[in-house]
Amino acid sequence: MATEKKYVGGGRKQFVRTRVPVAESVSSAVILVLIAGIGIAVWHKGKVFDPNLYSVRNDALKSTVNAVEGKGGTALSASETKTVSAEAPKATAEKTAGADEPAPDAGAEGSNDAPKPAAKGEPMEISLIGIKPMGDTEFYTADSLYEKIDGRAPAYQSFNVVALRCRSFSVNAAPGSYVDVYEYRFDNPVDAFGMFALERDPKGKPLEIVADGYAADMGYFYRQGAVYVQIIASDTKPETLAKAKSIADIRAKDLPADDKGLAGRKKLPADGMIADSVAYVPENAQGQSSLKDVFQAKYKFDGAEIPFFIMVASADEAAKAWQSFSDFCGKFGTVENLPDVSGAKIFRAQVFGKWKVVYQRNGELGGAFDADDGDQARAFIEKYLRGEIK
Repeated sequence: MATEKKYVGGGRKQFVRTRVPVAESVSSAVILVLIAGIGIAVWHKGKVFDPNLYSVRNDALKSTVNAVEGKGGTALSASETKTVSAEAPKATAEKTAGADEPAPDAGAEGSNDAPKPAAKGEPMEISLIGIKPMGDTEFYTADSLYEKIDGRAPAYQSFNVVALRCRSFSVNAAPGSYVDVYEYRFDNPVDAFGMFALERDPKGKPLEIVADGYAADMGYFYRQGAVYVQIIASDTKPETLAKAKSIADIRAKDLPADDKGLAGRKKLPADGMIADSVAYVPENAQGQSSLKDVFQAKYKFDGAEIPFFIMVASADEAAKAWQSFSDFCGKFGTVENLPDVSGAKIFRAQVFGKWKVVYQRNGELGGAFDADDGDQARAFIEKYLRGEIK
């Protein structure tokens, strides 16, 4: 009887491979060995440094020796190189002797030298028993600030930061504890205040040693002159916090008190002020291009919270800004001119459901804004103008 043939789909015979040829086994083994060899070679090549791969080909630089017409040469000639090499020890000695002197201005007349690095400045020395510097003073410019506070640097640059000087001090009475001292120098006191106000901790407690400062859980933060100071403790040990407080007192006394440009800040009344609400708006305050260098704060008044702003300018600038603000409010809401109070003209406006009461007197422009109650806002402004809120 004939054996029945079995077929798979498509009419093909089922094929079962029972033996692998020797040649195929050998070739497979060879391929595996080659792959392993390549892997080992790549690993070894990456592990072992070959200086020849990164060596400079001096002949490729010959074309840069010749001076470019109309511009300074891009490389020194052989004779110039020898001269510089011979004078190098002398220059180094001179530089060492005058290390504390500022570097000459880049591009000064008669000088073809490359720009010199900016002088680092004075090391931070704090005379306080019980602390010890943990390292050298660190210095950063506006351009290199990201190296220390990456992610926060753009905010500081927007307020024209000039430099950062910082240093850490260990606390002898608390092994392992230390205090970090950061001093950010800005181009003027107003910008220093602006950055300080931007980072203000709403939970901070006001400091008595300076006008613009507060104490947080683990440090002290304040603006003194054109410097924004941050003194941060590594922990909440009493010994660490005590040293941080002492350092804050010392630095506040050593730094010059300069409030130039902060006339508006000084005019903010103290009565009823919510301490953590003071802010600085450099431009476009209240959405108005004419309102610049504005200081503002929030006040508790008759059970309500009244936001208040103030700007100091020339009398002409203040008058124009007041009229422009009134016209703007008239386009998007209702405006009512109120009777003058103590020589100040006033308008009250309701815009998008919120109230504004804005005054102008000589070179001072200010008022309540975004208030919930128009009558309360008016009462606050009129009392301020009469000198009843100081």
